[in-house]
Amino acid sequence: MAHPDWIAAEYGHETLTLWQMAADGTVLDQGTEAHGGRALADLLPQGVPGVVSGQGPLPAPAVPAKVPGPEVAATSGALLLLQAVAQAQPVDLLGFEATRVAGFLVLNPGFDGVICLPGQTSRWVHISAGEIVSFRSFLTGGLMQSLGGLPTRGFDKAALAEAVDRAMSRPSGFAGDLAQIAAEARLAGLSSEDAAARIGGLLLGLELAAAKPYWLGQNVALVADGAFAAPWQAAIEAQGAPVVVADGPRMALEGLKQAWAARG
Repeated sequence: MAHPDWIAAEYGHETLTLWQMAADGTVLDQGTEAHGGRALADLLPQGVPGVVSGQGPLPAPAVPAKVPGPEVAATSGALLLLQAVAQAQPVDLLGFEATRVAGFLVLNPGFDGVICLPGQTSRWVHISAGEIVSFRSFLTGGLMQSLGGLPTRGFDKAALAEAVDRAMSRPSGFAGDLAQIAAEARLAGLSSEDAAARIGGLLLGLELAAAKPYWLGQNVALVADGAFAAPWQAAIEAQGAPVVVADGPRMALEGLKQAWAARG
């Protein structure tokens, strides 16, 4: 493999995705691994310049704001560390996902609406006139994994949509609904796949109820990857909201490439 001219890296919640890049923007190699909280110096090729999302220092620029680029990035040796975006009310922080937002806007200039970025922490980001106006974060994905409710490929969309509606219309029954699912698993042979669809739907219903000002009547783009994409898409579309789906890693790379090209 050719030696990279530069590297693009996304330091996510649990994983580091690394693209080894040629000078013309061609991807020479790509890989993803669990970082286990290790420092960048232990994970990236030594002496190769590049740009990294998710590792910029605080304080971060506050909304409303353009997606931070290299002009406000910190440096660590030959690396540019792209900034997060902060919010004062409600207090929130948009980390590596800000670069995915930037990548989506590179490919979709003029987009006005909401970008939803599901994951262990899901984000709803309001975009207007090329700026991040506000955003809201939810720990839905992490709770799904803790409760065994991250729906797997081929999950029952009808069961998930029914659970979404139940949680949105009757959120006070959430804990009781979880107990009912657990009892059905033991007494009525409810499969783990069906239980996951229902648990995931309940959690997504709570999220969609709280995020309703973001998606109701808005253009919604879903920037996602892996197992998190399908359940969010099914839940949002079940509410009658049309969704445009974009590949999360590709949006990350586009944002990183833009930052690299714009560096001083």
